[in-house]
Amino acid sequence: MFHDLSARAQQDEEEVARVWKEWIELLQRDTEARQRALELLVEVEKERELKLGVEERSMALQQRASLDIKAIAQLHKEQDKLRQITERLRSEHDTAREERDQTIRERDEARQEVSSI
Repeated sequence: MFHDLSARAQQDEEEVARVWKEWIELLQRDTEARQRALELLVEVEKERELKLGVEERSMALQQRASLDIKAIAQLHKEQDKLRQITERLRSEHDTAREERDQTIRERDEARQEVSSI
């Protein structure tokens, strides 16, 4: 009987050691899982911050693009106005040249008349 109790005590100690070892392994796995969860949370937070940064930059780019579009429209208006002015000045220049040429012809005709007299 003592031998049976001794054997049973030995088995209980082995079982306790096995359970204790499993418990320690579970605690280690739990610690590793918690550490990995914290790492993932940090990674998710970084990605969220990056996403916010990208969204902010995107909004800034959209605002600049909108301003650029307005500036381009204004420059087109100014360009059209300058074209109209250029066309008007060319027309006036052509008219002035025609008037000058006419005046020169009339002067030359007048000189010829004076020379022929």
